Formats: sequence, structure tokens, C-alpha cells
Amino acid sequence: MIAGDRPYRAMDKKSYCNIVKIVLFLSLTLGMLSGILRIFNYKETGGGGGWQRFYQMDEECADVFFFGSSHAHCTIDHGILWEDYGLAGYTLSAGSQMIDSTCYFIKETLRTKKPKVIVVEMLGMTGGEIVNSDADIYRNVLGMKWSANYGEYMKYLSENMNMGRQQEQEIYFKIPVVHSRYAELTRNDFEDSIPFMVGYRGSYERESFEKPEINGIRETADLDSQRLEMLKEIIDTANAHHVPVVLFASPFVLSAEKQMQFNAVEAFARQQGVPFINYNNLYDEIAIDFETDFRDMEHVNNYGAAKVTRHMAEYLKENYEIEDRRGSKGYELWEDNALYLRNKVLAHKLEQAQDIHEYLEIISGMEDGQTVILALTGNYKVLGEVYLDGLAKLGINKEEYEAGGVWIFKDGKRELYFPGSGYYYCMNTDNDEIHVESVIQEAEGELKEKARILIGGKDYAMVENGVNIVVYNETVSQLIDAAGDDVYLGLEMEHCDKEEE
Repeated sequence: MIAGDRPYRAMDKKSYCNIVKIVLFLSLTLGMLSGILRIFNYKETGGGGGWQRFYQMDEECADVFFFGSSHAHCTIDHGILWEDYGLAGYTLSAGSQMIDSTCYFIKETLRTKKPKVIVVEMLGMTGGEIVNSDADIYRNVLGMKWSANYGEYMKYLSENMNMGRQQEQEIYFKIPVVHSRYAELTRNDFEDSIPFMVGYRGSYERESFEKPEINGIRETADLDSQRLEMLKEIIDTANAHHVPVVLFASPFVLSAEKQMQFNAVEAFARQQGVPFINYNNLYDEIAIDFETDFRDMEHVNNYGAAKVTRHMAEYLKENYEIEDRRGSKGYELWEDNALYLRNKVLAHKLEQAQDIHEYLEIISGMEDGQTVILALTGNYKVLGEVYLDGLAKLGINKEEYEAGGVWIFKDGKRELYFPGSGYYYCMNTDNDEIHVESVIQEAEGELKEKARILIGGKDYAMVENGVNIVVYNETVSQLIDAAGDDVYLGLEMEHCDKEEE
């Protein structure tokens, strides 16, 4: 052995141990920071399916991706795309998004996914010079994963949005921006309550407007040069990946200036060999009704969205080879999303019921495996058998009505009945615990029985004297409706205020 060999080896071993310690420390630190970022980061982009769910999808699952502003995620109904046409789509958009951010959303999609077609909404091409507010930047950027594309996006924003060096670094590293969100964290920051969301939530809100007088407008208006560059980059990037592009404009109450800008987009698209569907030219063809089809001046509601979506789906099926994915393994996400949207239709129907008798008529014929919890509570019999005819449609007889209690129905069939008072039952679902219980409370010097229906710790029993009903879907852990009728106030149902998911 060489005399100096032993100290050398000892030093080598010591260095190795130090390297291991450094690697472990860095790994733990990065893991901790990653966990913090996962919780504190913004989960939503102001609409659409969002980045979090986007990255969780398999690269070849969604065949059609939709991009753009709120006009994209308020217009394309993925329930219709899936249930009526078998199209597996995803909307990756952001509220008030400009075409520059749309460009980088598309680049990220083509970097990580393999769509058959991309469809780009064109409101972001209108207006003058591109200006992104801090809120717009946060909404668009922070959910995107670190990559060369992310770095390019940040460089573009820094150079074009007069972003200072400090702000650029804070946004690039994300945590300096999101760490202060601790006061506004919700359950959804820790666990996604709608992991099946692919981009459309919908609305039954309705406002009426005059139909825009744009039929005779053939002139074009100048488009901002930077916007044109971004649109050209979108088309070139898609061509490089051999993915066809479809451009479209949603129907809205637009000005003559906006229509002229869309005419310019159409001319540019024609030069590029790309289709552009301006639905503001198709009001009559797809039967857009300005009395019924809009939630506000800028956005269609569910009725208008259905008309646009069907036209778009038929165009895509006719012009591109896109498989019907219904019944295929690995597409449960779209099945769950369609169920979620059907449940929202049911919720609207229940909310529109004129009285408890119509409400009971609706729930007696429900499908989709809904769970119904119905509790008679307090002085529900003060007006005699006022509820009995409606309850009979659910198989509740006079003897049970007299006894009171709580009934649980699943798939349209009675599963459990707890007569009288003093009951307690707990149901476990994938995301919630549902507790049904009868409690005795003192009120005005008297002891009174009260039904409680708790989901996630919140009581959804709406009244103390009458009927309480909760409609819940266990498959997607969705509260469809919670409503009650106070026997002292008539037969009109009182509904809970649900948080929009």
C-alpha cells in the first residue's frame, strides 16, 4: 500500500458522504417547496379545465383542445360533445386571455399532449395593443410547469409587458407570488372536488338583447401587428406538429368594429389555409335567439352554448378523423364530466319547481343513481296531510307519514327508513361523510325535534317545520340540491346557496 493512500481514501469517503448529504438536503428542500407550491398555487385560470387537471391527463386522451378567453369555456359544452358525438375534448383557457397567452398555452399543449385538432377562439385577436394586467399574468402563467416553453413565455412577458427584473423573478419562481395565499386557502387547494372538469360549467342565467345589425358589414379593420404575429405563430407551431387548426368566434352582442376585426381575421385565416367559423355570421343558421340564449352581453348561456357546440361538433366530425370514444376504456373522466353536467341540468329543474308537489314529482322519476335524503321535521303535520299525496309518489304511506322520520332513496328505490325521532346514520362517500340525525332542541320553552343533514360538516336542512330534501350524486360527490318547505309559509321550496364548482 502506498503511504499516502489511506488518508486519500478517507478524504474521498468523507467527500462522498458530504455529497450525499447535500443531495438529500436539496431533494428534501425541493420536495417541500414542491408541496408548498402544489397547495398554494392558483388552481383555476378564470374558467376552463385549468393547468392542474391538464397535466394529470394522459397525453393521448383528449382528441380536441379548445383555447382562448372566457368565450371558449363559456361556449363549448363538453357534455354535449361527449354524450352526443363521442368527442373527448378539453378547454384550456383563461378569463380575458389575449392571443399571446393563447399561443403559449397551445405550445405547452403540443409539447405534452397529442391532440387530433386544436380549436382556437378569436376574441383575443380584437382590440388594440396587447396589454396584460398583473392579474392576467398570474392567471395565465402560474399554473404552467417549468420548462423551456415556460422560460420562453416569461421572457416574452418580461420584454413586452414592461416587467421589472424583480417581478419577473417572482413570477418565474412562483412561490414569492403565491406564498401569501395562506389566508384564502380552501378545501379545493388540498383536494380537487371536481377532478373530472374538462372546461365547461355552464349557466342558466338569461338576459335579453337586441340582435346586432352586422349582416351588411363586409369591411375589415386593422389588426394589431403583434396579435397577427402570435396568430401566425400558433398556425406555424401546429403545422410543425402536423395538427390541424380551426379558428372560431363565439356569438355575442358585438359592435361593428369587432365584426370588422373578425372579417380581417377571416381574410388572414384564408391566406393561411385555416378555417375560421364566425358564429356572429350564423345567427339564423344555428337559430341563435337574443331573447333567450345569452347570460350577458359577452357570453351565451346553456341554450346558446348547445347550439354552437352542436354545429362545431358536426363540423369537426365531418372534416377530421376523430374517434368516437364513448364506451372506450380510459375515458371515465368524460363520463364523470357528462354526469356532472347532467346533474346541473337536474339542479336547475329542481330549482324551477313551482312547489313541493312538483319537486317531489321530479325526484320520483330521477335516474343516474342519485341519492335522495328526505326528512319530515318539527310540526310538519300542523296542516294535516298536506304533503302526503306528493310523498306517496315515493312510496311513503299514511302510517309512515304519521310516524315521520327520514327516508333514504338510491337509484329511485327506497334503501333505508328511520321512523320517528332519535335516529342517527352516517353515509361514507368518496369525498364526503353524510350524517343524518334527529336532535332535540329547546325553543320557546319547549323541546322540539329537528332533522339535520350534514355534508362535510355543513347542515343542509333548510327548515325546522316541514320537509327537508337533499339530492346528492355519490359517483361524482356532487350536491345537486338541498331544499325545504316550511309548512307555515306555504308550499314553495327554499333552496340552499351552493358554491359554484
